[in-house]
Amino acid sequence: MINNKHIVIITPGFPADENDFLTIPPLQEFLKSFKSSFPLSKLTVLAFQYPYQIKKYNWNGITVISFAGKNKSVTKPMLWRRIIKEAKIINEEEAFTVIHSLWLGECAMIGNILSKKFNCPHVCTLMGQDVKHSNRYLRLLKNKKIKIVALSKNQSDQYFNLTNKNADEIIHWGIYDIPVNNCERDVDLLAVGSLIPLKNYSLFIKLVEKITQNNPGIKCILAGTGPEELSLKQLVKEKGLEKNINFKGILNRSEIFKLMQRSKIFIHPSKFEGSGYVFAEALANGLNIVSFNVGYAQPHPKWFIAGDEEDFTNIAINLFESKLDFNAVNPFPLAETVNRYASLYEIN
Repeated sequence: MINNKHIVIITPGFPADENDFLTIPPLQEFLKSFKSSFPLSKLTVLAFQYPYQIKKYNWNGITVISFAGKNKSVTKPMLWRRIIKEAKIINEEEAFTVIHSLWLGECAMIGNILSKKFNCPHVCTLMGQDVKHSNRYLRLLKNKKIKIVALSKNQSDQYFNLTNKNADEIIHWGIYDIPVNNCERDVDLLAVGSLIPLKNYSLFIKLVEKITQNNPGIKCILAGTGPEELSLKQLVKEKGLEKNINFKGILNRSEIFKLMQRSKIFIHPSKFEGSGYVFAEALANGLNIVSFNVGYAQPHPKWFIAGDEEDFTNIAINLFESKLDFNAVNPFPLAETVNRYASLYEIN
């Protein structure tokens, strides 16, 4: 097998160290698994904005160079010149064989420049809100020679609607099989995510309010933090649901998985997701899901997809009153993700 490639990952952010569990978890899992599966290939990560220190460091055997752009718009042209200059030095030491950028934004733009400069293929993974009308890079890059990877059919369809071009591949961020403990499922409804308007967690609160009319003892948890935290807590207080909804704040991934394995139904009321990696995590931990048709959403015996908010509420109430299956399933295996990208990287 020929797998001695030099793959350069270009991303806005990357974990600052091996304990940084919050920064792009699916990318972390992918790179660790890829490194294990193809040990002769070299991986180099160029992180544009985060970590916030300029440094070169080792992350699970992978070389990372952080440029600490800190999302300062006025200094971006200078940042881009520094990255291109550093990439030239890296390429002289060991030639790039493929560039993989994340988000169809500045990373894809610089990836396109480097791809031409070093005459190597460029793969770009769409990651979420980069597939929106407001993203000027969509128009800038839509006719460039880049292999576009969508994370889901929903995202691929949205990319086509905006560009009139199909994504070259649909590759989910996969997850490894998670050992599920046979513990008591004492949490009725669980929601996990950033507390921002896009995630629509007010619907979660309205749902709990409706269920308490006949089931006043329902136990629910909302894990995460964000700018809407205070307003959501105020809404819970106004509706008298303090005994029903527990805000958990930020939890590490291990704690989230333990919480998932104590829960029955995963409620995800977001109106938009590029992927929704948390869906894969929920299924792998035995949960049943209620969501809208966003991100990874697809027909499945443990996944119930709503058409509107009324439908969402009715589905969740019916599911709450049903006998549920808590067997873990994994429709998005990490090995498949690794092998699909290996094929794009022309490892054979």
